[in-house]
Amino acid sequence: MLRSIDRVYMREALALADRGRCTTWPNPRVGALVVSGGRVVGRGFHRRAGESHAEIHALQAAGGFARGATLYVTLEPCSSHGRTGPCTEAVLAAGVRRVVMALVDPDPR
Repeated sequence: MLRSIDRVYMREALALADRGRCTTWPNPRVGALVVSGGRVVGRGFHRRAGESHAEIHALQAAGGFARGATLYVTLEPCSSHGRTGPCTEAVLAAGVRRVVMALVDPDPR
């Protein structure tokens, strides 16, 4: 269930996603925030096709603060192996407690 604060953080993640406009094609624009204790501790967006996804940038920025945190991401984290590793594995390894996503990934992989 979404809380009103979730909407605030998701709006920020959507704004981050827009920073990837014109550079991520054919991949979608994605933004991500890591929030711990009511503070944004990591931000990221997908910069270019074939490079690290938004979640990875946000988790790297958050460092150890990601453990027990909430990840806000505009698209469901990927679980497939391709040019980059699966974001789901990175989210689990970082110890993120909760994931809030705007859209389910339509890619069946």
